[in-house]
Amino acid sequence: MDTKEHVEHLLKTYHDIKRSLDRLNFEIETFRGLGYTEAITALTFISPDGERVQSSGISDKTSRIALSYRESTDKLNCDDVLALILKYDTQKREMDVLEYCISLLEPRLSGVITDMFINKMTWDEMCDKYYVSRNMLSKYRKTGIIQIANMFSVKQAVDYRFTKS
Repeated sequence: MDTKEHVEHLLKTYHDIKRSLDRLNFEIETFRGLGYTEAITALTFISPDGERVQSSGISDKTSRIALSYRESTDKLNCDDVLALILKYDTQKREMDVLEYCISLLEPRLSGVITDMFINKMTWDEMCDKYYVSRNMLSKYRKTGIIQIANMFSVKQAVDYRFTKS
């Protein structure tokens, strides 16, 4: 997907992405993680790694679980919350950049893009508001998307340059 298509996708799914951000934020704030009881249950059914030597009828599973369940649970919980945070940060940063790029557009283009995608105005409402035809709105839309895509391209080039150093 090229940058222009990506920007169009972000604009068209703007409200879905915002809902996703709200949901992720809620999940992060209310994250409880795996309880120690659930971890013990999960570890009980893990088959042992490596060689097994059975010298008696008594299993050493209980002692191994007792020694490792807290550490394993904490690691699992940490990995889970970090994955949520990474996903949230990535989406949030992308939406912040999109909104900033929209604000950098010429006021008329910014207004058209905002009303069309964020405020979800109909084409007829926008024609009345801006006193233009549908064809002119279409030109504004295309121009706005191209300019935002160009800003995204520059940002990606700058990000790439700084992450490379």
